Amino acid sequence: MKINSSDAALSYAGRFLLLALFLTAWATPSLSHAQAPAKSQLTPKYLIGDAVSLSNKSYPEVDKAIQRAGNGDFIGAQEFLEKAKEKYPKLAPSDVMMAKIQLLARNVRAVQFYLERAATQHPEDPEAYLMLADQAFAGQRTTEALSLFEYAAPLVEKFTANTKRKRNFNIRVLAGRAAVAERRRQWEQASKLLQQWIDVDPENAMAHTRMGIVMFRLDKAKESLAEFSKAREINPDVPHPFVSLGQLFQSNGESEKARKSFEKAYSENPSDPKIAQSYAEWLIQQAELEKAQEIASTLREQTPDSINALLLDGVVAYMQGQAERAEQTLQKVLSLDPRNARATDLMALLLIKSEKDGDKERALQYAQNNAERLANNAQANVTRAYVLYELGRKAEAQKSLQQAGKMQIRPDSTFLIAKILVAEGQNEKAIAALEKIINQKSGLIIFRRDAEELLAKLKGSSSESK
Repeated sequence: MKINSSDAALSYAGRFLLLALFLTAWATPSLSHAQAPAKSQLTPKYLIGDAVSLSNKSYPEVDKAIQRAGNGDFIGAQEFLEKAKEKYPKLAPSDVMMAKIQLLARNVRAVQFYLERAATQHPEDPEAYLMLADQAFAGQRTTEALSLFEYAAPLVEKFTANTKRKRNFNIRVLAGRAAVAERRRQWEQASKLLQQWIDVDPENAMAHTRMGIVMFRLDKAKESLAEFSKAREINPDVPHPFVSLGQLFQSNGESEKARKSFEKAYSENPSDPKIAQSYAEWLIQQAELEKAQEIASTLREQTPDSINALLLDGVVAYMQGQAERAEQTLQKVLSLDPRNARATDLMALLLIKSEKDGDKERALQYAQNNAERLANNAQANVTRAYVLYELGRKAEAQKSLQQAGKMQIRPDSTFLIAKILVAEGQNEKAIAALEKIINQKSGLIIFRRDAEELLAKLKGSSSESK
């Protein structure tokens, strides 16, 4: 898996901030150019919900810290958090809470700074190590993550300052170590750790969902289904058990078993929009577009103003080559949600193929809008590059591709890159890119069939030239 640029930035930030920590003692880092976190996400529950009860007590210092942070005043926010910690000792260290604020603001260097400082000033408190472990795991640094989880485990055992936090830490250690085992495909080890998590927190839907996946990987489909059923019993918003099972069968290449699972889920509750959407997306993967259209149309009739239903219908129309219907449906999506990234992206790709006057210019407008709003989104940048290339603006297209190259690129975007490579006569690179798409067995890939056709054509041409 490709590691994106933020992972490299994180490792650089770690070295920089350790040096800063040594040189500047405990001075607050300069955050004059930092981005303020989204106020809707920055809440007392986010900062302290796992430490104390929020149901019958107010924490005005925390509220003021949140207000300051929302206005970009991080120095003022830390001052109020330090007062809160003095007044309510059961709270996490102020630097840990500041790290959470910076995490929401995506200020990676500041997150690392505060966590390093918290670990130094409060070595008995496990939370900084657990957050560092989470950061390492997210950055694909699995060995580092495991080391941090294992380092935190005995600290959790000894921790006595707050029973509620201790329980939460224990779960995080088990969940983290299990995640490492899952990533390394150590299924037996993962099942033991997940069972310990379930023993501690039996009503956790995520724990049962992950156990369901692990049971499947251990060839225990019956136990897997039972775990998925338990997860849905706890939380009705999780996928239907047979949908989860179907997705796993498909990832194994067992399409017929996947079909039976999706059909079972749909027959049990055809009016459930999430089940219908999952089933239709699976049918699209199988290139069964007429059946997918039937499901999507039924879903749209049941929920005429549902963006997901409309978008699904638009995707099917796009794949069937029904340009007019696709455009009308996608326009309806954008009338309900003008900033919908997927609909905007598809509109750009639809219009760039049109021969109508003005459509290609409209395609560029859609692509530019998406890429400007989503500067760090690979798909938006690749689509803009593809549209620019189709318009003959190769230098600008290359610049947009370079921006996308810093990120994780999805299969549909990889197909657009492959088409550019073919146009540039770089068939071998295009073949490698297309094979990567074909080898991905799960997930909705709109251009899978196009990728298969182009790959066959390129390989045929290659063999003929020999």
